[in-house]
Amino acid sequence: MRVTFAFATLLAVWTSSILAAPTPQYGHGFISNSTGTTSEVASATSSAPSSHQTGGEEYVIIFNNSVPTPPHVAEVLSRIELSPDHSDVKYTFNNSAFRGFVANMKSHCIDALNNMTDVSHVEKSVSIASYTTTTRSGSPWGLQRVSSASTVSGDEKTLDFTYSFNDAKLGQGVDIYIVDTGVRTTHAVFGGRAKQGFSFETDTSDGDGHGTHVAGTAAGAVFGVASGASIWAVKVLGSDGSGASSDTIAGMNWVVQNHEARKSQPGFVGSIMSMSWGLAGTSSAIDAAIKSALSAGIHVSVAAGNSGKDACSFSPSDNGGGNSAAVSVGSIGIGNAVSSFSNTGKCVDIYAPGENVLSAWKDSDTTIQYLSGTSMATPHVTGVMAYLMAQDASLAADPAKLKSTLLSSALQNIVTGNVIAGDQKVLLNNGVTASVPSITRRWVKSGSNLTEELVHKEKRGVNLNSLASWISDLVGKDEVERLKFAVKRGETALRY
Repeated sequence: MRVTFAFATLLAVWTSSILAAPTPQYGHGFISNSTGTTSEVASATSSAPSSHQTGGEEYVIIFNNSVPTPPHVAEVLSRIELSPDHSDVKYTFNNSAFRGFVANMKSHCIDALNNMTDVSHVEKSVSIASYTTTTRSGSPWGLQRVSSASTVSGDEKTLDFTYSFNDAKLGQGVDIYIVDTGVRTTHAVFGGRAKQGFSFETDTSDGDGHGTHVAGTAAGAVFGVASGASIWAVKVLGSDGSGASSDTIAGMNWVVQNHEARKSQPGFVGSIMSMSWGLAGTSSAIDAAIKSALSAGIHVSVAAGNSGKDACSFSPSDNGGGNSAAVSVGSIGIGNAVSSFSNTGKCVDIYAPGENVLSAWKDSDTTIQYLSGTSMATPHVTGVMAYLMAQDASLAADPAKLKSTLLSSALQNIVTGNVIAGDQKVLLNNGVTASVPSITRRWVKSGSNLTEELVHKEKRGVNLNSLASWISDLVGKDEVERLKFAVKRGETALRY
């Protein structure tokens, strides 16, 4: 039986090894100044002491606070024939929370320190760099909304917004499977990162446009969150935006198989299925396939639906909340209010921009379009998931851990509007909460490898209802040739 779908359309991490202190209290050949029995001291001094050899690598030494009486810094230094004023001693720590020191030492000192039970950490000094927030101006409003805690205001149909991020990889190594109407993989915003995967029919093209739009928001240049990720087109819906549950499950089966094959390939980070569609009710078969994919380590984002009802009443959004590690996404507008069409309730995990979203379109490699719907909110979450996976490899194969991280970094007390009981009303955020800098426009230029390029001539406050003419006016004919996108005419369509 064919089921018709309602178309939805910290500083750098310090990772050096910590060397645990073995049982013996002091290293052979080193003298202790601590109080102990005569036999202990005699044992410690029975071997000929080794003189400290100046130089060596810089090490951080932290004392063990769990011992009854933590030693003084000078005492431990004396065991290795150093003192606080020695030229090899860089810092001494004598505060109420911890004690220790930093010094240049060679292996004989390190071995001795590792043999002291009142020393807990012997760690080579490592380089630390602060996170630098990078910005990409000339972005849609949704990208600013997911990368700032500040209020977003302005004309949502312009590119007068700024996308901020801490990790320039932007999802590189992550496979995003757009389970939808197909993807126009040749579109300029994908820059060769999009591939055809599964199709339920011989025609692999996106005859509807919805899948291309979703893919552009998830991972396209200019319009996308994770513009370093790879895109796989998984066509399970036709040009009319509908399909059968059997085809959809077949598409998910292909995703699992491809995921398993890709895991052993160089540069692979992880996989996400982005599904911006829904049924008129629930399907145990669809839900089972999703949970099986999650068990295989594939992350899943789903649209909450556009009925203005309880998201728990529809598949696949019923997998949200505490029901699984899938992330169910509701929609907000630029003013942070829940969209009137968005489903709500305890099965909605998070909200993301879903009104007047500008992204790639099916008609040509340079056509773009505005759409609204929870379908448009979902790929924002997909993109942030990919971004976080590339940033922290421990999240890549653990959907539950990534969902927890996503929700813990979400913004509280910003989403407004009426929702069904149990809805947490949290807003998607990529971990950047700083205020947005002043705008410098960017655009994409033509070429085989499309990246964001700084436009030499600025023009602000232009309404992009006539985007093509705006770009023509923006750059002179004698400047670098730039790709001109054409906006699909008409009112913004509401998609699932």
